[in-house]
Amino acid sequence: MDWSIFVRNLFGLFVLVSGVVHAAPIFLARVGLGASEGLTAVAPLAAVVADLGDFCLVRASDAELSSLAAQGFDVAVLDRVGDEDYYFVQAAADFDQDLLAGCCRVLDRYARGFIVAATEEGVRELNRMPVELARVAREPVLLSGRSARLPALPAVDDSLVWRLVNSVDADTVLGNIRRLQNFLTRYSTTESLRQACSWMRAKLTTFGCDSAWLDTWSSQYAPNVVGVKTGKTTPGLIYIIDGHIDNTSDRQPDSCPGADDNASGTAAVIEAARVFADVDFACTVWFIGFSGEEQGLLGSGDFAQRCRARGDSVCGVFNFDMISYGRQDLDSFRVIGTPSNPDCSWLIDFYIAQADTFSALKPIRIMDAGARYSDHSSFWDQGYVAFCGIEDDFTPEYHTLGDTIGPLYYVNCGTNNWLMATEAIRAAVASIAKLAGASPRTGVEEETPSRPVRIARVIPTVGRAPVALRFTQKPPRGTSVEIYNGDGRLVDALPVSNSAAEWQGSAAGVYFLRLTDGGVSSAAKVVLTD
Repeated sequence: MDWSIFVRNLFGLFVLVSGVVHAAPIFLARVGLGASEGLTAVAPLAAVVADLGDFCLVRASDAELSSLAAQGFDVAVLDRVGDEDYYFVQAAADFDQDLLAGCCRVLDRYARGFIVAATEEGVRELNRMPVELARVAREPVLLSGRSARLPALPAVDDSLVWRLVNSVDADTVLGNIRRLQNFLTRYSTTESLRQACSWMRAKLTTFGCDSAWLDTWSSQYAPNVVGVKTGKTTPGLIYIIDGHIDNTSDRQPDSCPGADDNASGTAAVIEAARVFADVDFACTVWFIGFSGEEQGLLGSGDFAQRCRARGDSVCGVFNFDMISYGRQDLDSFRVIGTPSNPDCSWLIDFYIAQADTFSALKPIRIMDAGARYSDHSSFWDQGYVAFCGIEDDFTPEYHTLGDTIGPLYYVNCGTNNWLMATEAIRAAVASIAKLAGASPRTGVEEETPSRPVRIARVIPTVGRAPVALRFTQKPPRGTSVEIYNGDGRLVDALPVSNSAAEWQGSAAGVYFLRLTDGGVSSAAKVVLTD
Protein backbone atom coordinates (compact mmCIF):
# COMPACT_ATOMS: atom_id res chain seq x y z
CA MET A 1 0.00 0.00 0.00
CA ASP A 2 1.18 3.50 -0.81
CA TRP A 3 0.83 5.10 2.63
CA SER A 4 1.40 8.60 1.29
CA ILE A 5 -1.71 8.29 -0.92
CA PHE A 6 -3.69 6.84 2.01
CA VAL A 7 -2.70 9.73 4.29
CA ARG A 8 -3.54 12.32 1.63
CA ASN A 9 -6.99 10.73 1.07
CA LEU A 10 -7.60 10.53 4.81
CA PHE A 11 -6.65 14.19 5.22
CA GLY A 12 -8.97 15.14 2.34
CA LEU A 13 -11.85 13.26 3.98
CA PHE A 14 -11.15 15.03 7.28
CA VAL A 15 -11.23 18.43 5.56
CA LEU A 16 -14.50 17.52 3.79
CA VAL A 17 -16.19 16.35 7.01
CA SER A 18 -14.84 19.32 8.95
CA GLY A 19 -16.25 21.64 6.33
CA VAL A 20 -19.71 20.09 6.71
CA VAL A 21 -19.63 20.14 10.48
CA HIS A 22 -18.36 23.69 10.65
CA ALA A 23 -20.46 25.15 7.82
CA ALA A 24 -21.35 28.77 8.44
CA PRO A 25 -24.59 28.98 10.47
CA ILE A 26 -27.69 30.56 8.93
CA PHE A 27 -29.87 32.93 10.92
CA LEU A 28 -33.43 34.21 10.67
CA ALA A 29 -33.35 37.99 10.98
CA ARG A 30 -35.78 40.87 10.83
CA VAL A 31 -34.72 43.75 8.58
CA GLY A 32 -36.44 47.11 8.85
CA LEU A 33 -37.40 48.85 5.63
CA GLY A 34 -37.20 52.62 5.89
CA ALA A 35 -38.85 55.15 3.62
CA SER A 36 -35.89 55.25 1.21
CA GLU A 37 -35.00 51.59 1.54
CA GLY A 38 -36.67 48.62 -0.01
CA LEU A 39 -36.55 44.96 -0.80
CA THR A 40 -34.67 45.64 -4.01
CA ALA A 41 -31.75 46.78 -1.86
CA VAL A 42 -32.05 43.85 0.58
CA ALA A 43 -32.44 41.02 -1.94
CA PRO A 44 -28.92 41.20 -3.45
CA LEU A 45 -27.44 40.86 0.05
CA ALA A 46 -29.61 38.17 1.66
CA ALA A 47 -32.41 35.70 0.91
CA VAL A 48 -35.75 37.43 1.60
CA VAL A 49 -38.32 34.88 2.85
CA ALA A 50 -41.16 37.24 3.85
CA ASP A 51 -42.27 40.75 2.96
CA LEU A 52 -44.37 42.53 5.60
CA GLY A 53 -44.23 46.00 4.08
CA ASP A 54 -42.43 47.87 6.86
CA PHE A 55 -39.99 45.04 7.46
CA CYS A 56 -38.91 41.77 5.90
CA LEU A 57 -37.46 38.49 7.14
CA VAL A 58 -34.25 37.06 5.72
CA ARG A 59 -32.29 33.85 6.07
CA ALA A 60 -28.65 34.90 6.06
CA SER A 61 -25.16 34.17 7.28
CA ASP A 62 -23.17 36.37 9.67
CA ALA A 63 -21.35 37.93 6.76
CA GLU A 64 -24.59 38.72 4.90
CA LEU A 65 -26.14 40.27 8.00
CA SER A 66 -23.04 42.37 8.48
CA SER A 67 -23.34 43.61 4.90
CA LEU A 68 -26.96 44.61 5.52
CA ALA A 69 -25.99 46.47 8.69
CA ALA A 70 -23.16 48.21 6.84
CA GLN A 71 -25.72 49.46 4.30
CA GLY A 72 -27.65 51.10 7.12
CA PHE A 73 -30.45 48.56 7.54
CA ASP A 74 -31.86 47.93 11.01
CA VAL A 75 -31.07 44.22 11.51
CA ALA A 76 -32.30 42.10 14.43
CA VAL A 77 -31.29 38.43 14.61
CA LEU A 78 -34.26 36.32 15.73
CA ASP A 79 -32.93 32.77 15.69
CA ARG A 80 -30.30 30.39 14.40
CA VAL A 81 -32.01 28.26 11.77
CA GLY A 82 -32.50 24.65 12.86
CA ASP A 83 -35.12 21.94 12.46
CA GLU A 84 -38.15 24.03 13.43
CA ASP A 85 -40.26 26.03 10.99
CA TYR A 86 -41.13 29.68 11.49
CA TYR A 87 -44.63 31.11 11.58
CA PHE A 88 -46.46 34.39 11.81
CA VAL A 89 -49.13 34.14 14.51
CA GLN A 90 -51.97 36.64 14.62
CA ALA A 91 -54.33 36.83 17.61
CA ALA A 92 -56.84 39.19 19.18
CA ALA A 93 -55.44 42.15 21.11
CA ASP A 94 -56.39 40.56 24.45
CA PHE A 95 -54.76 37.19 23.65
CA ASP A 96 -52.57 35.89 26.49
CA GLN A 97 -49.06 35.54 25.07
CA ASP A 98 -48.15 33.13 27.87
CA LEU A 99 -50.37 30.49 26.21
CA LEU A 100 -47.83 30.24 23.40
CA ALA A 101 -45.02 29.13 25.70
CA GLY A 102 -46.20 25.53 25.85
CA CYS A 103 -46.21 24.96 22.08
CA CYS A 104 -43.68 27.25 20.42
CA ARG A 105 -40.82 29.69 20.96
CA VAL A 106 -41.79 33.34 20.58
CA LEU A 107 -39.00 35.10 18.70
CA ASP A 108 -40.50 38.52 18.14
CA ARG A 109 -43.66 40.56 18.57
CA TYR A 110 -44.81 43.05 15.96
CA ALA A 111 -47.90 45.14 15.26
CA ARG A 112 -50.06 42.26 14.00
CA GLY A 113 -48.89 39.45 16.25
CA PHE A 114 -45.89 37.22 16.81
CA ILE A 115 -43.09 35.49 14.95
CA VAL A 116 -42.53 32.04 16.43
CA ALA A 117 -40.55 28.84 15.91
CA ALA A 118 -42.57 25.61 16.19
CA THR A 119 -42.43 21.89 15.51
CA GLU A 120 -45.32 19.98 13.88
CA GLU A 121 -46.52 18.99 17.35
CA GLY A 122 -46.42 22.64 18.39
CA VAL A 123 -48.53 23.60 15.38
CA ARG A 124 -51.16 21.04 16.41
CA GLU A 125 -51.37 22.76 19.79
CA LEU A 126 -51.59 26.18 18.15
CA ASN A 127 -54.50 24.87 16.08
CA ARG A 128 -56.54 24.59 19.29
CA MET A 129 -56.19 28.32 19.93
CA PRO A 130 -58.02 31.29 18.37
CA VAL A 131 -54.98 32.31 16.32
CA GLU A 132 -54.15 32.50 12.63
CA LEU A 133 -50.98 30.90 11.27
CA ALA A 134 -48.89 31.60 8.19
CA ARG A 135 -45.67 29.67 7.73
CA VAL A 136 -42.64 31.70 6.74
CA ALA A 137 -41.37 30.51 3.35
CA ARG A 138 -38.32 28.25 3.38
CA GLU A 139 -37.14 29.53 0.01
CA PRO A 140 -36.69 33.15 -1.13
CA VAL A 141 -39.88 34.84 -2.26
CA LEU A 142 -40.16 36.31 -5.74
CA LEU A 143 -39.73 40.07 -5.73
CA SER A 144 -41.11 42.36 -8.41
CA GLY A 145 -40.76 46.10 -8.71
CA ARG A 146 -43.17 46.38 -11.64
CA SER A 147 -46.65 47.82 -11.26
CA ALA A 148 -49.23 45.30 -12.45
CA ARG A 149 -52.02 46.60 -14.68
CA LEU A 150 -55.51 45.49 -15.65
CA PRO A 151 -55.09 43.10 -18.58
CA ALA A 152 -56.88 43.57 -21.88
CA LEU A 153 -60.44 42.34 -21.41
CA PRO A 154 -62.10 39.89 -23.81
CA ALA A 155 -65.47 40.94 -25.23
CA VAL A 156 -68.23 39.69 -22.90
CA ASP A 157 -71.95 40.39 -23.31
CA ASP A 158 -73.36 42.17 -20.23
CA SER A 159 -76.60 40.23 -20.58
CA LEU A 160 -74.64 37.02 -20.01
CA VAL A 161 -72.96 38.52 -16.94
CA TRP A 162 -76.38 39.46 -15.53
CA ARG A 163 -77.69 35.95 -16.19
CA LEU A 164 -74.73 34.39 -14.39
CA VAL A 165 -74.91 36.80 -11.46
CA ASN A 166 -78.64 36.21 -11.04
CA SER A 167 -78.04 32.46 -11.03
CA VAL A 168 -76.07 32.66 -7.78
CA ASP A 169 -78.52 31.33 -5.23
CA ALA A 170 -78.43 32.06 -1.48
CA ASP A 171 -80.22 28.80 -0.59
CA THR A 172 -77.68 26.77 -2.57
CA VAL A 173 -74.80 28.61 -0.91
CA LEU A 174 -76.27 27.92 2.54
CA GLY A 175 -76.90 24.28 1.61
CA ASN A 176 -73.26 23.75 0.67
CA ILE A 177 -72.07 25.42 3.88
CA ARG A 178 -74.35 23.09 5.84
CA ARG A 179 -73.14 20.01 3.96
CA LEU A 180 -69.51 20.86 4.70
CA GLN A 181 -70.33 21.66 8.32
CA ASN A 182 -71.92 18.24 8.71
CA PHE A 183 -68.72 16.34 7.98
CA LEU A 184 -67.50 15.06 11.34
CA THR A 185 -64.35 17.14 11.10
CA ARG A 186 -62.35 18.80 8.36
CA TYR A 187 -59.04 18.90 10.18
CA SER A 188 -56.27 18.49 7.62
CA THR A 189 -54.92 15.13 8.78
CA THR A 190 -58.27 13.32 9.06
CA GLU A 191 -60.04 10.80 6.89
CA SER A 192 -63.18 12.90 7.28
CA LEU A 193 -61.52 15.77 5.39
CA ARG A 194 -60.44 13.33 2.68
CA GLN A 195 -64.10 12.41 2.28
CA ALA A 196 -65.05 16.09 2.10
CA CYS A 197 -62.42 16.56 -0.61
CA SER A 198 -63.88 13.67 -2.60
CA TRP A 199 -67.35 15.21 -2.23
CA MET A 200 -66.09 18.56 -3.54
CA ARG A 201 -64.31 16.89 -6.45
CA ALA A 202 -67.57 15.15 -7.43
CA LYS A 203 -69.34 18.52 -7.33
CA LEU A 204 -66.77 20.13 -9.63
CA THR A 205 -67.05 17.20 -12.03
CA THR A 206 -70.85 17.47 -12.05
CA PHE A 207 -70.62 21.18 -12.79
CA GLY A 208 -68.79 20.73 -16.04
CA CYS A 209 -65.11 21.11 -15.20
CA ASP A 210 -63.01 19.61 -17.98
CA SER A 211 -61.03 17.82 -15.30
CA ALA A 212 -61.18 17.59 -11.52
CA TRP A 213 -58.70 15.80 -9.31
CA LEU A 214 -57.33 15.39 -5.79
CA ASP A 215 -53.97 17.11 -5.72
CA THR A 216 -51.86 15.12 -3.24
CA TRP A 217 -49.05 17.28 -1.91
CA SER A 218 -48.30 15.40 1.32
CA SER A 219 -48.88 11.88 2.62
CA GLN A 220 -49.73 13.31 6.03
CA TYR A 221 -52.38 15.80 4.94
CA ALA A 222 -55.56 15.55 2.87
CA PRO A 223 -55.17 16.72 -0.75
CA ASN A 224 -56.11 19.94 -2.42
CA VAL A 225 -59.16 19.75 -4.70
CA VAL A 226 -58.69 21.20 -8.19
CA GLY A 227 -61.22 21.66 -10.98
CA VAL A 228 -60.29 23.15 -14.35
CA LYS A 229 -62.23 24.72 -17.19
CA THR A 230 -59.71 25.08 -20.00
CA GLY A 231 -59.78 28.28 -22.02
CA LYS A 232 -60.79 28.02 -25.66
CA THR A 233 -58.61 30.77 -27.16
CA THR A 234 -55.94 31.72 -24.57
CA PRO A 235 -55.69 28.65 -22.32
CA GLY A 236 -52.26 29.67 -21.03
CA LEU A 237 -53.77 32.59 -19.10
CA ILE A 238 -55.20 31.37 -15.78
CA TYR A 239 -57.63 32.79 -13.21
CA ILE A 240 -58.20 31.08 -9.87
CA ILE A 241 -61.07 31.15 -7.39
CA ASP A 242 -60.24 29.34 -4.16
CA GLY A 243 -61.04 28.79 -0.50
CA HIS A 244 -59.52 26.41 2.02
CA ILE A 245 -61.65 23.34 2.68
CA ASP A 246 -59.91 22.37 5.95
CA ASN A 247 -60.66 23.82 9.37
CA THR A 248 -59.73 23.59 13.03
CA SER A 249 -61.27 24.15 16.47
CA ASP A 250 -60.53 23.93 20.18
CA ARG A 251 -61.57 20.24 19.89
CA GLN A 252 -59.44 19.31 16.88
CA PRO A 253 -58.88 16.89 15.34
CA ASP A 254 -62.09 15.12 16.39
CA SER A 255 -64.71 17.83 15.91
CA CYS A 256 -64.27 20.82 13.61
CA PRO A 257 -67.54 22.09 12.05
CA GLY A 258 -65.99 25.23 10.51
CA ALA A 259 -69.12 26.74 8.93
CA ASP A 260 -67.68 30.23 8.51
CA ASP A 261 -64.00 29.17 8.55
CA ASN A 262 -64.07 28.02 5.88
CA ALA A 263 -67.07 26.15 4.56
CA SER A 264 -68.25 29.58 3.43
CA GLY A 265 -65.23 30.23 1.20
CA THR A 266 -65.35 26.68 -0.15
CA ALA A 267 -69.06 27.14 -0.92
CA ALA A 268 -68.10 30.22 -2.96
CA VAL A 269 -65.84 28.08 -5.15
CA ILE A 270 -68.51 25.38 -5.60
CA GLU A 271 -71.27 27.89 -6.37
CA ALA A 272 -69.11 29.66 -8.94
CA ALA A 273 -68.43 26.32 -10.63
CA ARG A 274 -72.18 25.57 -10.67
CA VAL A 275 -73.05 28.95 -12.18
CA PHE A 276 -70.38 28.53 -14.85
CA ALA A 277 -71.46 24.98 -15.72
CA ASP A 278 -72.82 25.93 -19.17
CA VAL A 279 -70.18 28.55 -19.92
CA ASP A 280 -66.98 28.48 -21.94
CA PHE A 281 -64.04 30.78 -21.27
CA ALA A 282 -61.37 32.33 -23.43
CA CYS A 283 -58.87 31.93 -20.55
CA THR A 284 -58.52 28.97 -18.20
CA VAL A 285 -60.29 29.04 -14.82
CA TRP A 286 -59.27 26.89 -11.84
CA PHE A 287 -61.65 26.14 -8.95
CA ILE A 288 -59.64 25.07 -5.87
CA GLY A 289 -60.23 23.93 -2.29
CA PHE A 290 -56.90 24.05 -0.44
CA SER A 291 -55.99 21.85 2.53
CA GLY A 292 -53.38 22.48 5.21
CA GLU A 293 -54.34 26.14 5.48
CA GLU A 294 -54.80 26.02 9.25
CA GLN A 295 -51.30 24.56 9.63
CA GLY A 296 -49.72 27.59 7.96
CA LEU A 297 -51.02 27.78 4.34
CA LEU A 298 -49.24 24.53 3.47
CA GLY A 299 -51.41 23.20 0.63
CA SER A 300 -51.58 26.52 -1.20
CA GLY A 301 -47.89 27.15 -0.55
CA ASP A 302 -46.95 23.89 -2.26
CA PHE A 303 -49.40 24.53 -5.12
CA ALA A 304 -48.28 28.12 -5.80
CA GLN A 305 -44.63 27.08 -5.72
CA ARG A 306 -45.32 24.42 -8.37
CA CYS A 307 -47.16 27.01 -10.47
CA ARG A 308 -44.10 29.25 -10.43
CA ALA A 309 -41.70 26.36 -11.12
CA ARG A 310 -43.76 25.43 -14.23
CA GLY A 311 -43.96 29.05 -15.34
CA ASP A 312 -47.78 29.15 -15.16
CA SER A 313 -49.29 32.50 -16.14
CA VAL A 314 -51.65 32.96 -13.20
CA CYS A 315 -53.24 36.35 -13.91
CA GLY A 316 -55.37 36.75 -10.79
CA VAL A 317 -56.42 34.81 -7.69
CA PHE A 318 -59.75 35.31 -5.86
CA ASN A 319 -59.29 33.84 -2.38
CA PHE A 320 -62.33 33.70 -0.07
CA ASP A 321 -61.90 32.96 3.63
CA MET A 322 -64.68 33.51 6.22
CA ILE A 323 -67.37 35.32 4.24
CA SER A 324 -70.61 34.41 6.05
CA TYR A 325 -70.68 36.33 9.35
CA GLY A 326 -71.98 39.88 9.64
CA ARG A 327 -74.55 41.24 12.04
CA GLN A 328 -77.33 43.40 10.63
CA ASP A 329 -75.96 46.70 9.28
CA LEU A 330 -72.41 45.48 10.06
CA ASP A 331 -72.06 43.46 6.86
CA SER A 332 -69.11 45.20 5.25
CA PHE A 333 -66.63 43.04 3.34
CA ARG A 334 -62.86 43.43 3.29
CA VAL A 335 -60.99 43.04 0.01
CA ILE A 336 -57.30 42.80 0.91
CA GLY A 337 -54.25 43.04 -1.34
CA THR A 338 -50.64 44.10 -1.20
CA PRO A 339 -49.38 47.34 -2.82
CA SER A 340 -46.16 45.75 -4.11
CA ASN A 341 -44.42 42.43 -4.70
CA PRO A 342 -46.85 42.12 -6.45
CA ASP A 343 -49.08 45.17 -6.87
CA CYS A 344 -52.63 43.81 -6.48
CA SER A 345 -54.50 47.09 -6.80
CA TRP A 346 -55.92 46.47 -10.28
CA LEU A 347 -57.55 43.17 -9.25
CA ILE A 348 -59.06 44.65 -6.09
CA ASP A 349 -60.36 47.71 -7.93
CA PHE A 350 -61.86 45.55 -10.67
CA TYR A 351 -63.63 43.28 -8.16
CA ILE A 352 -65.02 46.26 -6.24
CA ALA A 353 -66.26 47.84 -9.48
CA GLN A 354 -68.13 44.64 -10.37
CA ALA A 355 -69.47 44.43 -6.81
CA ASP A 356 -70.88 47.95 -7.11
CA THR A 357 -72.53 47.13 -10.43
CA PHE A 358 -73.73 43.54 -10.04
CA SER A 359 -74.24 43.04 -6.29
CA ALA A 360 -75.29 44.64 -3.02
CA LEU A 361 -71.90 43.92 -1.40
CA LYS A 362 -70.35 46.64 0.77
CA PRO A 363 -66.62 46.28 0.01
CA ILE A 364 -63.79 47.89 1.96
CA ARG A 365 -60.52 48.29 0.01
CA ILE A 366 -57.44 47.40 2.08
CA MET A 367 -53.84 47.41 0.83
CA ASP A 368 -51.66 45.70 3.42
CA ALA A 369 -48.53 43.66 2.72
CA GLY A 370 -48.71 42.26 6.24
CA ALA A 371 -52.12 40.60 5.78
CA ARG A 372 -50.65 37.16 5.19
CA TYR A 373 -53.03 34.85 7.07
CA SER A 374 -54.81 33.10 4.22
CA ASP A 375 -54.01 31.30 0.98
CA HIS A 376 -53.67 34.47 -1.12
CA SER A 377 -50.33 35.01 0.65
CA SER A 378 -48.88 31.85 -0.91
CA PHE A 379 -49.46 33.39 -4.34
CA TRP A 380 -47.98 36.73 -3.29
CA ASP A 381 -44.77 34.89 -2.37
CA GLN A 382 -44.56 33.58 -5.93
CA GLY A 383 -45.22 36.98 -7.51
CA TYR A 384 -48.86 36.33 -8.47
CA VAL A 385 -51.60 38.96 -8.08
CA ALA A 386 -54.19 37.82 -5.52
CA PHE A 387 -56.62 39.17 -2.95
CA CYS A 388 -58.42 37.89 0.12
CA GLY A 389 -62.16 38.48 0.54
CA ILE A 390 -63.15 38.25 4.21
CA GLU A 391 -65.90 39.48 6.53
CA ASP A 392 -65.32 42.75 8.41
CA ASP A 393 -67.55 41.79 11.37
CA PHE A 394 -65.42 38.88 12.64
CA THR A 395 -67.24 35.88 14.12
CA PRO A 396 -66.81 35.48 17.90
CA GLU A 397 -66.82 31.68 17.40
CA TYR A 398 -63.54 31.63 15.49
CA HIS A 399 -61.75 28.27 15.86
CA THR A 400 -64.34 26.88 18.28
CA LEU A 401 -67.10 24.26 18.23
CA GLY A 402 -69.50 27.17 17.94
CA ASP A 403 -68.50 27.87 14.33
CA THR A 404 -71.81 26.54 13.03
CA ILE A 405 -74.80 27.93 11.14
CA GLY A 406 -77.14 30.11 13.20
CA PRO A 407 -80.20 32.21 12.39
CA LEU A 408 -79.81 35.24 10.14
CA TYR A 409 -77.92 38.01 11.99
CA TYR A 410 -77.64 35.92 15.18
CA VAL A 411 -74.58 36.88 17.23
CA ASN A 412 -73.09 33.76 18.81
CA CYS A 413 -72.46 31.50 15.82
CA GLY A 414 -70.13 31.11 12.87
CA THR A 415 -72.43 31.66 9.88
CA ASN A 416 -75.20 34.22 10.31
CA ASN A 417 -75.14 36.08 6.98
CA TRP A 418 -75.13 33.78 3.96
CA LEU A 419 -76.79 36.66 2.09
CA MET A 420 -73.53 38.63 2.30
CA ALA A 421 -71.62 35.55 1.14
CA THR A 422 -73.99 35.32 -1.81
CA GLU A 423 -73.30 38.94 -2.78
CA ALA A 424 -69.53 38.34 -2.54
CA ILE A 425 -69.92 35.36 -4.88
CA ARG A 426 -71.97 37.41 -7.33
CA ALA A 427 -69.19 39.97 -7.50
CA ALA A 428 -66.65 37.17 -8.08
CA VAL A 429 -68.77 35.59 -10.81
CA ALA A 430 -69.07 38.93 -12.62
CA SER A 431 -65.33 39.58 -12.27
CA ILE A 432 -64.23 36.16 -13.52
CA ALA A 433 -66.78 36.23 -16.36
CA LYS A 434 -65.34 39.50 -17.65
CA LEU A 435 -61.66 38.78 -17.02
CA ALA A 436 -61.64 35.21 -18.33
CA GLY A 437 -63.92 35.92 -21.29
CA ALA A 438 -67.14 34.02 -20.58
CA SER A 439 -69.39 32.99 -23.45
CA PRO A 440 -72.45 30.71 -23.65
CA ARG A 441 -71.49 27.12 -24.38
CA THR A 442 -72.44 26.12 -27.92
CA GLY A 443 -76.06 24.96 -28.00
CA VAL A 444 -76.95 26.60 -24.68
CA GLU A 445 -79.36 29.50 -24.98
CA GLU A 446 -79.15 32.47 -22.68
CA GLU A 447 -82.01 32.80 -20.25
CA THR A 448 -83.83 35.98 -19.36
CA PRO A 449 -83.44 36.79 -15.64
CA SER A 450 -86.57 35.55 -13.90
CA ARG A 451 -85.87 36.69 -10.33
CA PRO A 452 -87.70 39.83 -9.22
CA VAL A 453 -85.66 43.02 -8.98
CA ARG A 454 -85.17 44.30 -5.43
CA ILE A 455 -83.73 47.40 -3.83
CA ALA A 456 -80.34 46.23 -2.60
CA ARG A 457 -78.88 49.38 -1.09
CA VAL A 458 -79.50 53.11 -0.58
CA ILE A 459 -76.76 55.65 0.17
CA PRO A 460 -77.14 57.50 2.45
CA THR A 461 -79.88 56.12 4.65
CA VAL A 462 -79.60 59.25 6.80
CA GLY A 463 -78.22 62.45 5.29
CA ARG A 464 -78.58 64.91 2.48
CA ALA A 465 -79.86 64.27 -1.04
CA PRO A 466 -79.14 63.01 -3.63
CA VAL A 467 -79.80 59.38 -2.67
CA ALA A 468 -78.04 56.62 -4.65
CA LEU A 469 -80.00 53.41 -5.19
CA ARG A 470 -78.58 49.99 -6.08
CA PHE A 471 -80.70 47.09 -7.32
CA THR A 472 -80.08 43.36 -7.30
CA GLN A 473 -80.15 43.30 -11.10
CA LYS A 474 -81.02 45.43 -14.10
CA PRO A 475 -84.76 46.24 -13.91
CA PRO A 476 -87.07 45.53 -16.84
CA ARG A 477 -88.20 48.44 -19.00
CA GLY A 478 -90.88 50.61 -17.41
CA THR A 479 -89.83 49.94 -13.78
CA SER A 480 -90.05 52.81 -11.30
CA VAL A 481 -89.43 53.39 -7.61
CA GLU A 482 -92.36 54.93 -5.76
CA ILE A 483 -91.43 57.39 -2.99
CA TYR A 484 -93.76 58.11 -0.09
CA ASN A 485 -93.42 60.62 2.73
CA GLY A 486 -93.94 59.84 6.41
CA ASP A 487 -97.70 60.38 6.06
CA GLY A 488 -97.91 57.66 3.42
CA ARG A 489 -98.51 60.10 0.54
CA LEU A 490 -96.88 59.40 -2.83
CA VAL A 491 -94.52 62.31 -3.53
CA ASP A 492 -92.42 61.03 -6.43
CA ALA A 493 -91.95 58.18 -8.89
CA LEU A 494 -88.39 57.58 -10.07
CA PRO A 495 -88.04 55.71 -13.41
CA VAL A 496 -85.15 53.21 -13.35
CA SER A 497 -83.61 51.31 -16.25
CA ASN A 498 -80.18 50.30 -14.93
CA SER A 499 -78.81 48.54 -11.84
CA ALA A 500 -78.24 51.93 -10.22
CA ALA A 501 -80.27 55.14 -9.99
CA GLU A 502 -80.26 58.44 -8.13
CA TRP A 503 -83.13 60.28 -6.44
CA GLN A 504 -82.60 64.03 -6.15
CA GLY A 505 -84.63 64.17 -2.94
CA SER A 506 -87.19 66.51 -1.46
CA ALA A 507 -87.70 68.43 1.77
CA ALA A 508 -86.13 67.15 4.99
CA GLY A 509 -88.09 64.28 6.48
CA VAL A 510 -88.69 60.54 6.47
CA TYR A 511 -89.32 58.79 3.14
CA PHE A 512 -90.12 55.24 2.13
CA LEU A 513 -88.95 53.88 -1.24
CA ARG A 514 -90.80 50.96 -2.82
CA LEU A 515 -90.07 48.96 -5.95
CA THR A 516 -92.46 46.31 -7.26
CA ASP A 517 -91.48 43.73 -9.87
CA GLY A 518 -93.45 40.63 -10.77
CA GLY A 519 -95.78 41.12 -7.83
CA VAL A 520 -92.87 41.16 -5.34
CA SER A 521 -92.12 44.41 -3.49
CA SER A 522 -88.99 45.61 -1.75
CA ALA A 523 -88.62 48.77 0.30
CA ALA A 524 -86.08 51.03 1.94
CA LYS A 525 -86.26 53.88 4.43
CA VAL A 526 -84.42 57.19 3.96
CA VAL A 527 -84.17 60.14 6.36
CA LEU A 528 -83.27 63.37 4.57
CA THR A 529 -81.66 66.17 6.57
CA ASP A 530 -81.12 69.84 5.73
